[in-house]
Amino acid sequence: MRYLFSDRFGGVSKAPFASLNLALHVEDDFRDVEKNREILAEKIETNRLIFMEQIHKDHIEIVTDATAQELLGTDAMISDIKGIGLCVMVADCIPILFYDSIKKVIAVAHAGRQGVALNIANKVIESMIHNFASKVENIEIFMGPGIKSCCYEVKKDAIECFENYSHVHKDKIYLDIEKKCIDDMLKIGIVQENISSSSICTCCDQRYFSYRRDGKTGRFCGVITL
Repeated sequence: MRYLFSDRFGGVSKAPFASLNLALHVEDDFRDVEKNREILAEKIETNRLIFMEQIHKDHIEIVTDATAQELLGTDAMISDIKGIGLCVMVADCIPILFYDSIKKVIAVAHAGRQGVALNIANKVIESMIHNFASKVENIEIFMGPGIKSCCYEVKKDAIECFENYSHVHKDKIYLDIEKKCIDDMLKIGIVQENISSSSICTCCDQRYFSYRRDGKTGRFCGVITL
C-alpha cells in the first residue's frame, strides 16, 4: 500500500490554481489538470487514478477494473484492485483514507460538514466490513489536512449535529468537524492507535488550496493505492 496527500506545488496550472490543481470543475485549463494528474500518478507510482465528482453526500462506490476514470455524484470509494489509485479532492474538507492490511482493501472519503453529519466515514467502514469481510479493528485511518476549528466559522443554523463540537469566540461560532468524525469512528470500534490525523489547517497554511481563504482556487488530494 502507498498513499500521499498532495499540496499545491509541483504542477503546471496558472494562478489562481497554481500549481498542482487536480480538479476539472474549478474552471482551470483541462489540459493543465490532465498534466497535473499525470504528475500525481507518477508520484504515487500508478498509471490509473480514479477521481470523484463530489457532491457533499454519502454515496459510496465499489471500484472494479471496469470503473470509469471519474465517478459522478460520489463522495467515497472502496476497492481491492491492485494498481488503482483512489483519489479524494479537497480544499478545506477532510480527505480520509482507509486501509485494511489483512484483506488488502483501500478506500477514500470526502468529509466536509455535510459528509460528517451524514456519517460518511462510518458508512465506508461498514461497507468495507459488509462487502470485503474487513474487521473494524484491522482498519487504519489516515486523515489529511483540512480546515480546523480555528478557522471554520459557521452560522448558528449550521451547528445541527455538531452541538458538542462547536465553540464561540468573539461572538462567532466555530466547528470542529474532525473531532466529531474521529469520535464517530471510535464509537463503532476503530482503534485510536489506528487513526492518524494531520495537524495542518488548510485555511491557515498557504501550502494548501483553501476555498474558505481564497474562494476561486484549486484542489489538492489524498490518494491511496495497493
